[in-house]
Amino acid sequence: MSNQKNQKTKEDAESTLLLYSGLEDAFIGTVDRYGNPPTACYSKKITISILKKEFNLSTKEANDRLEYEYLLNNFSEATPCFLEDRATAECSPTGS
Repeated sequence: MSNQKNQKTKEDAESTLLLYSGLEDAFIGTVDRYGNPPTACYSKKITISILKKEFNLSTKEANDRLEYEYLLNNFSEATPCFLEDRATAECSPTGS
């Protein structure tokens, strides 16, 4: 019998990738930084699209929700990041 089978699995909370439920389609990968665990990275464009569809929101409402429910979170080094991949007009809070 292998020693690996007898070893217990220990999860290190500081190296666990934090993922947001409901934003699976917006997850685009991880970001690596020296000395820190990998961080989840999401597409802002796809996140806005998901929020608009799932909650029947306008672009402004979806932007507000992104900011207040996701961007203001602080989970220390595990805090997911969001890639700004929207066109300039889409970033406007007064967008349609």
